[in-house]
Amino acid sequence: MLKLYIGRNAGRTVCLTLPVSYKEVDKALAEFGDARPETPVLVQEAQTSVPYLGERLEGISYEKQENRQELDFLTRRIRYLTQTEQDVFSAALRMESPGSLGEIINLSYNLDQYERIPHGTEQSELSRMLLKKDRGIEVPAEIAGFLDHERVSSAYFFRHKGEFSPSGLVLKKEGAVPEEVYGNGRHIHPGYEKGSLILLHLYQKGYRSPYGDYALSIPAPRERIALAREHFGAESLDSCDFYTSFVGREDLTDYLPAGLGAEEINRAATFFVEEVLDGTEERLQQLYAVLEAECPRTLEEALEAAGNLKDYRLCPEGVDSPEEYVHHVLEDSEVYYLDGFIEQFVDMDRMAKALMEETGAVETSHGIVTSDKWRFRDLSGDLVTTRLFSPIQGEFFEEDQWGNMGETPSVLDGRDLMQYASAIQERIDEEDWSHEGDRGLAAYLDNQLLKQRVASMFPGIEEMNGCLYGVMTVVSHGELTPQEMEAVMAGWSGQASDGWGEGFEQREIEAEEGELYVSFWHSGEDFEILPEDVFLDRLRESSGPQMGGM
Repeated sequence: MLKLYIGRNAGRTVCLTLPVSYKEVDKALAEFGDARPETPVLVQEAQTSVPYLGERLEGISYEKQENRQELDFLTRRIRYLTQTEQDVFSAALRMESPGSLGEIINLSYNLDQYERIPHGTEQSELSRMLLKKDRGIEVPAEIAGFLDHERVSSAYFFRHKGEFSPSGLVLKKEGAVPEEVYGNGRHIHPGYEKGSLILLHLYQKGYRSPYGDYALSIPAPRERIALAREHFGAESLDSCDFYTSFVGREDLTDYLPAGLGAEEINRAATFFVEEVLDGTEERLQQLYAVLEAECPRTLEEALEAAGNLKDYRLCPEGVDSPEEYVHHVLEDSEVYYLDGFIEQFVDMDRMAKALMEETGAVETSHGIVTSDKWRFRDLSGDLVTTRLFSPIQGEFFEEDQWGNMGETPSVLDGRDLMQYASAIQERIDEEDWSHEGDRGLAAYLDNQLLKQRVASMFPGIEEMNGCLYGVMTVVSHGELTPQEMEAVMAGWSGQASDGWGEGFEQREIEAEEGELYVSFWHSGEDFEILPEDVFLDRLRESSGPQMGGM
């Protein structure tokens, strides 16, 4: 929270509780008119939950648009700081005395450069800690009680920065180098934290806003998880829906089993950072490659694969395809020999497949991974076909008597479209899948683990009870879990609305009386994607059309 009292002088002020709208700003500034334009409208007083911050904001010009934007950003930033972080922030403000709003905001992103010694720490123990930090001296516990704490503290603070805060003594770490996170045109979210793998935008189920309701930098410590739970009034964040934004890298959730909740994702990210990653991009890419190759289906399996990262090998850079893998292996092989002349007569695709199976190599989006012991990867099960049904709509532009196409189309539902079923199917059959090969829309699944398990996804149509429906045929290696199926349905919904479906609905389907355009998605509340068994149950239960024609 940040409450400002603004005015041209200390006598008359207007109160604003930030963040505020443009309308509220205009109304507040209009209160002062322009009778004395030489006297600027300044922040006369500021109230905030961060001690000392209010003093730093007094005297800032509120007429400058840049200042207003940064004050609003600072308000939202404070919202994401735990009480302990706010106390550390307060102490850091006293130590550093930042001169601008940008510097104040940037300081809030560098709280990891400070450490806190909680209240209640015995003076003898605190003295021992300060001597060790200052001089590297290890004082025996037996004589710690005889240390003169005031003299030790004075000697320490003569050479080092430190301030007391409501929750303890805050010390600046030796050799701390603040990172410029905010400023110089960078666009970051107030909830972002340094070192994050990803930013989760949480919202109540069914109430998604365009910008998310609450952002959580992953991995998040317990206190920040508690702050987010408090915001939603929930015992667990796993009850919330979310979407993700990237923090300068790939989406972590694309390499975790589908359907994990926010706190489960945080548990995985915390384990990765504390036990697996070393701060290098190479190790992160190796982790992603191993998770994609192993294709774990539970959080526990993902953690086990990550914990055994040393048991996997990522082929050198440049060995990214099966054909390149063949040449890589043959360089040191005593069994196979392939020179340039013989290669022209060899079926390289078949040889690559056989060699990868023999050596236990798996192709991933991050390179080829090998292992002497695959823990979870099992895609050898029977192929299973699942069909997803959803309503379709059409727009028909009728030709007038002069052969001109009308401007206002007739909207057709699934029953109306039955008469054009053959023409629609013919148009679908003309689709060019050469880029996706035999995988169809499965090639565009976001989750890399799910992409391994789903062999293909192709759209089509089918008549049921005199009504035409959209049908997505999904072929997978074994049965998909409910969480995986939900992710597949979400992927198909996205393709139907913004991907393949957006392109298809712009393709003309010729009819004798005019032109037809068919959509596999619409924004109405009756749009729903259902597995075939649920769809058929609905049909049996209903006597009339539902679900956009069912």
